[in-house]
Amino acid sequence: MTASDDQPVPRPLGPDSHTWADFGSLMFHLMLPQAFVMQVAHPTIDAGVGEHSVYKTDPWGRIQRSHRMLWPVVYARPDTAVRKGAALRAYHRAIKGVDRHGRPYHALEPEAYGWVHMTGFDATVRMHALFGTPLSEDARREVFQEWRRMGLILGLREQDLPATEAAYWSHLHRMIDERLQLGDVACDLLDVRAFSHYPRPPGSRIPKPMWRLLLKAVAPAVRRMVVGTANPRFRSRFQLRWTRWDALWFSAYVHVLRVVLRLLPERWRYIPQAHDAMLDARQNPEAFLWERDVAHSQGDTLPRVLSSSMEVRR
Repeated sequence: MTASDDQPVPRPLGPDSHTWADFGSLMFHLMLPQAFVMQVAHPTIDAGVGEHSVYKTDPWGRIQRSHRMLWPVVYARPDTAVRKGAALRAYHRAIKGVDRHGRPYHALEPEAYGWVHMTGFDATVRMHALFGTPLSEDARREVFQEWRRMGLILGLREQDLPATEAAYWSHLHRMIDERLQLGDVACDLLDVRAFSHYPRPPGSRIPKPMWRLLLKAVAPAVRRMVVGTANPRFRSRFQLRWTRWDALWFSAYVHVLRVVLRLLPERWRYIPQAHDAMLDARQNPEAFLWERDVAHSQGDTLPRVLSSSMEVRR
């Protein structure tokens, strides 16, 4: 299956978007662990991450590489954002192999590649409900359209993206009910014992014995955070342990974070990469104009995405 060569370049998400306000926030990063668990519950992603990723041996490096690759698709000047989207897709072309059942897999299988993006809108909606203010109907509609546009920037085709929010939830629920499974990677991420063996961050001066004790102390809380922020349907489908004590702890955790997040200054509520881009947009607003939109308004034809950057496997 290949993308149409005449698919237009999607307009990047700019500083005036909901995505800019959300994607690089501390709030959204609190939702990322559960999103990653949902992503790797897809059999193809479980196989690819298990074989190609260093999430256990170098988790800190993996986080840094993710920030360098994905976040500039949002927090960058328009032409850079489009290039970064194409580069991220190109990176996944090499992730392929044969899973433990003897089935070939490829990271760019439309269902698998699309599933990673699918988890983003779900996480955003629940993030606002948990840690901020639930999105209004109008805001949800705008966030959904931005989510679709982000998918196009990442190389998904129109037909790979639900056209309406109702279609989105129908597809998400079907995937949870019928397609996902807890493979080795998801089980690792939900295992308190596995988390307690994570290596120290690069450059850390914490003695190894103290680091081990620290991880053992916080591991149960980390698991509660992951399971508590998870999609309720996913949690129920796989019967993830969730006791009354877990629920009480999580409720207190959310209450405290709501207060803390309101009090933090902006530069602490966003990762540096996002905050730097916000400052750049304020200081150089003209640099964030989408020149191709301007050209289009003057009657020119929108440039087309190069087939090499938009190629989709079968």
